Amino acid sequence: MSKNIVRKIVSTVLFISSLFFIRLIFPETSGSLDENKIFIYFGGLFLSVLLLFVFTFKFQTEKIYIKKQGTAKEKEDIELTIKKDINETETKINNIISELERPRPDKKFSELILKAFAKEFYIVQGLVYVKDKDKFKVNATYAMYNSNKIHDFSEGEGISGQVAKNKKIKQISDIPEDYIKVVSGLGAGSPKSLLFIPILSGNETVAIIEVAAFDKFPDDFVQFHDKLNKLLAEKLKKTEDDK
Repeated sequence: MSKNIVRKIVSTVLFISSLFFIRLIFPETSGSLDENKIFIYFGGLFLSVLLLFVFTFKFQTEKIYIKKQGTAKEKEDIELTIKKDINETETKINNIISELERPRPDKKFSELILKAFAKEFYIVQGLVYVKDKDKFKVNATYAMYNSNKIHDFSEGEGISGQVAKNKKIKQISDIPEDYIKVVSGLGAGSPKSLLFIPILSGNETVAIIEVAAFDKFPDDFVQFHDKLNKLLAEKLKKTEDDK
């Protein structure tokens, strides 16, 4: 028999007992009861009510304790999940950094950036814009089949231009179905998440990385922006200086 059923039965018995003693103490002919019986009935009534109160209080306290325990466990699980996600993101960022610290001399560095992102975050499309005077121009692409539609932009123009101006990472999820298309041997589809990463040198945005994926990028990516930015800004600057 479950605890809930036992609790209901005991509570019902105690409640009926209380009513029974009340009926005995206050009958229509109450004057016929002697003092000893009244004392016994009051004692029974008091004991029944007391037990009912204690039982109900214990049950409520137990429910609150179980609820608190459940809430604490849920909070702990959430914290562990967040910590796990952060660790996974950090590992991926470290892998990208490790791969780009020693770039291949026969490959353009901005292309290596996109390939490293594709490996760790499974991006399906990507662009690297590098600032040239007052314009951001395409420096590398990944799986882009509509390159004729890619335009240069100035700081503040469009989403990428706003990211360059604000100097903060921006993620857009649930993008329109026809915003961009990916074509592969598996068919055609539309990515659902876009990530814009500004690369900063001092207080100036020198490049913008724009990548698209079918899945949402991790929310904690922004925590590692400084770490990633330091390497990319240095390498991109060196690449531009070597031209």
